[in-house]
Amino acid sequence: MKFGKSLYIILASVKVLLINADKVSFKVLAINGTPFVTVNGQQYEMTLEEYPLYKAKVEVDKFPVEYNYNIVYADGSSEQESFSRKREKEEKSLNEFFNRSQTVIEHPQVPKAYQPFEFYEPSKLYDDTHVSTIIINVDNQLLQQMYQNPTDQELKANAVVVYASPYSVKTFNNAILSISGQSTRGVPKLSYKLKNLKSDDNKELFNRSSIKLRAEHMDPSFLRDKIYGDILNSLGVPAAQNKFARVFINGQPVGLFDLSDDITSGRYLRETFNKGEKYTQENPIFKADYCPSCGIGAVYSDLGYYGEDINEPMYAVYSYKGDDNTTPSMTHVANEIIPLVREINAYANYQTETMSFDIDTFLKYMAVEFLAGAIDNYWNKPGNYFLYKDVAKGKWYFHDADFHFSFGVGGEPDLMINTPLSDYPPIHDPKVDKARPPLDAILSRPENKARFTQIFDRLLKTSFHTGSLYSRIDSFVELIYEDAQWDYSIPRVSQLVGQHDTELNYNFDDFLTHVTSTQEVSRFETVPLKYFIRNKIALVSQELGIQVPEQYETDLGMVENPSQKASVSSFSGTSRSLSMVVFSSFMAMFISYILF
Repeated sequence: MKFGKSLYIILASVKVLLINADKVSFKVLAINGTPFVTVNGQQYEMTLEEYPLYKAKVEVDKFPVEYNYNIVYADGSSEQESFSRKREKEEKSLNEFFNRSQTVIEHPQVPKAYQPFEFYEPSKLYDDTHVSTIIINVDNQLLQQMYQNPTDQELKANAVVVYASPYSVKTFNNAILSISGQSTRGVPKLSYKLKNLKSDDNKELFNRSSIKLRAEHMDPSFLRDKIYGDILNSLGVPAAQNKFARVFINGQPVGLFDLSDDITSGRYLRETFNKGEKYTQENPIFKADYCPSCGIGAVYSDLGYYGEDINEPMYAVYSYKGDDNTTPSMTHVANEIIPLVREINAYANYQTETMSFDIDTFLKYMAVEFLAGAIDNYWNKPGNYFLYKDVAKGKWYFHDADFHFSFGVGGEPDLMINTPLSDYPPIHDPKVDKARPPLDAILSRPENKARFTQIFDRLLKTSFHTGSLYSRIDSFVELIYEDAQWDYSIPRVSQLVGQHDTELNYNFDDFLTHVTSTQEVSRFETVPLKYFIRNKIALVSQELGIQVPEQYETDLGMVENPSQKASVSSFSGTSRSLSMVVFSSFMAMFISYILF
């Protein structure tokens, strides 16, 4: 009887102790002010864990937990989230961003058209399931000089850079900020470059020490660069990776950006072409430009052979971007580019059966240029690409770049959709010849022409398919919807007088049209993303006789996302409170009472 009464008392105590047994962590990224979390109607102040991450632990008695955040600013004003968040017991406590309802979205992946590039090592920086946050702090006076003179390529600023994701916060105290781009230096929304991203213990940002923040001012959807990169990844070519990031400088919002690789960075090159291993020799890399209206005449980097004279104007558009700071750029052109184009010329004239120029990656890049209507890239306007030589492998690689002028953006979208492969490229400038020496030489051989057709066939049946691309576009729209709306509300920072491209004054309605419509809605010589994709597939499949399947093929699997997600336990997001510890002690006492 005494035993039964004791058991009743202990079990009753256990029932009480099980109430309020879970402690839940709430974490929010806040650029300014002091955040509070409201859980089930009760407000709790949050403490700074590591700027800009604030944290609070709250005991809860049931799941799911409904909550949201508010911020109190230094001037006494406050801001409350207008929506409610929900946490299930098994969910991990992520670093959420104030006033953004989407933290992580697992997107539909694109199917592989070919196996991945054999020398490429993925970086977790390009986990695209979330929008990263980049906070930059620099001397404000120097920052204003950069805003007033964005075309001055010598202006740089020492910076403290904070990278924050749902999983981590990383700080780089000795970074360098500069304005990035060429023509984009003259637009209201500037692009940026960050270098020397090394922490105090010499760790890089997910194996990247240099990145670019592309403003995407010409693309109302923000998505064209990203979707283009996804297709390149499906082809298994060496390609710059990208994802979305929201950017703040000196506490002020700057906008939504495309965080992208810096192609000339040595760290990027070894991670892309050498499995991350250090090179033992200097490998040359060149930037190729396009300038039909230059003072020296119409010059463009068509990879043609124009003799041995280094003073030939057509060689002036290749610029050395490697590590050798002692040798003039044109000397590198003489020593490396001229032998390359001479070799391409010999291949074109059937003087050799092989060449060191990698045919496979080049043809795959050309296929996407055509399918995506890349108006500002090699096949249409010969320039805007890189040439990289891996000396140890004896191989030259074509490396395409900058794809925001694609999928119906960048002038004459009808031409880019409707010009057939047999008559491509359309003539945009009569001063620029239609010949593309390496492509023409490669396609003059039947086996290469058959390979090129097979690449188109493979793309239309896998990654360049409405079933694959439309669902991925829709998922990204869900992810960046609030950030795009926010971006269009932010004043632009450039103070340059006489800006060009100011007619590209898009708004949030343009964003919605470009990511949702399948109809031809034209503004500033653009058409919606899905409209371009659908029509291009229809025309190419008809011209090449490709039977596009209703469901895309997945025989090689899907392109994997390099996830930053940390491993989580079955009790992630919650912790055992003191009550649970006491409960464990009670059970130990109870067992001892029975046994002894």
